[in-house]
Amino acid sequence: MPGDTQTYDVIVLGAGTAGLAAGLAAHEKGLSTLIIEKAPVVGGVSVHSYGLIWVGCNHIEAAAGIADARDEVIEYMRFIGGGQIDEAKMLAYVDRTPEALKFFEDCGIRFKLVRGVTDHYYGTAPGGHAEGRSIEVELISGHELGDWRHKVLEPHDVPAYVTAEEQVNWGGINNFANWDANIVAERKARDMRGKGYGLVTHFLKAALDRQIPIRLGCVVDHLLVEEGRVCGVAIMGGERLLARKGVILATGGYHANPRLTQELEGLPGLANEPSSLAPDSVTGDAIVLAGEIGGVIRKVENNLKFQLAYTIAPEKDGDLPLCVHAGIVELCSPHTMVVNRKGERFADETFFQGMAPALRAYDPIARHHLNLPAWLIFDSSYAKAYSFANRAAGSDIPASVPRANDVRELAGMLGVSADGLVATVARYNEFARDGVDRDFHRGENKWRLAKLGRNGSLGPIETAPFYGVKLHPTNSNSTGVLADAMGRVIHHRRRPIPGLYTSGYAAAPTESGIGYQASILLAASMTFSYLAVLDMLGET
Repeated sequence: MPGDTQTYDVIVLGAGTAGLAAGLAAHEKGLSTLIIEKAPVVGGVSVHSYGLIWVGCNHIEAAAGIADARDEVIEYMRFIGGGQIDEAKMLAYVDRTPEALKFFEDCGIRFKLVRGVTDHYYGTAPGGHAEGRSIEVELISGHELGDWRHKVLEPHDVPAYVTAEEQVNWGGINNFANWDANIVAERKARDMRGKGYGLVTHFLKAALDRQIPIRLGCVVDHLLVEEGRVCGVAIMGGERLLARKGVILATGGYHANPRLTQELEGLPGLANEPSSLAPDSVTGDAIVLAGEIGGVIRKVENNLKFQLAYTIAPEKDGDLPLCVHAGIVELCSPHTMVVNRKGERFADETFFQGMAPALRAYDPIARHHLNLPAWLIFDSSYAKAYSFANRAAGSDIPASVPRANDVRELAGMLGVSADGLVATVARYNEFARDGVDRDFHRGENKWRLAKLGRNGSLGPIETAPFYGVKLHPTNSNSTGVLADAMGRVIHHRRRPIPGLYTSGYAAAPTESGIGYQASILLAASMTFSYLAVLDMLGET
């Protein structure tokens, strides 16, 4: 290798939660570290998340007097996994995540318990808890970043100026127009950040305080390999950077890569619609970098992690289409429903993991998916009381959204069965008046981040005008680079590739399998970044 090449102990690719956690852990363990970010800003997909960190048996819940048990956490994780987990990696997650949480807290990341948010499958799955396992960061001001304040990707769809716990207590995101306007204004003025935006800001501040070098807008062309060991990276343009201990792939998933999305997820609509809130830089770099040197690319089948979204056309020249994830607001609120081309409901709209199998249903004779595309149907009662397209309740519905004064007329505009939609609305309205969804038990699941109205998630669709918007699945990233319980990337010969690690969305989610629990991913990002550094030092 050239003698004038810059050398570090650890090189981290990506500056989302996984990458910043890896850089912070490496520095705290005495290793010289460089973080490289492809985008001109840090944050990646993390900033668009609600920032929940799911950790069983953590010290914060223990301090609050909430009992938990390792066996219950394992039971719950096995339920979540649906038979597609790596048992060793899952156990590493269960046993080492509390340790990683405490480690990063000692680094200055300010965590707090989230009250009022249950495990997703509380009351359904063995080992589920009503509270205690969901952790989030305290609010932090962007001003604490100094010159880096505006170098964090800013979310456009997450109210980051409140914590997740406050959001629930204040009435949910679908009622944000009723939040205390003075508190909101004061926090915005101070640039207070919570949720995923706050999580990234906390980790970035910790990295900046330690003067960990972060290079933005730097594109890696390929990994450097010497005698079978990854020893550094080659930057686009020819620069070479060496890593004595290892390289950590934390580049995120392939949310913004339509080709990979269609090939790996296999659902209609993914390649043709904006299906992600991720920045354009998240294109599956880890899959390419690890794959071309023999790393295994692993897909988790029957993945339940994807949601439904809709696209709002630009209202002004130069604007981009707006992708809105509907699962937390629209689908959880009264006066809404989701139907297929027959105008029929097909699942409990309020629980996206319950909808996922129905969205995959395929008719082998008609040669199309039974429930895709789907359509969100709502009325003016919803529009007046709840948020649509990230706008305050009562705002004008965007002009591009079809509407009609009659349900049958709306069906014709959308291209769904008019007879089917009329019958479905009538049946649904009966359920709304009775307060019980006898078809799909809508709203009976205990987990939610939106405040449900007087009649729970049920409310009749009966007040004109009626609206309909086409829904499409979001990119769920069911596929990633296969790693073991220490975050080591696995070669096709089923051995670790020396010097190469992965964490976060870049890694195949084999610790959690098919299921979703907010937010195992962020906890796994922190934990396996931490464990990768320990493995480099022989401490695992």
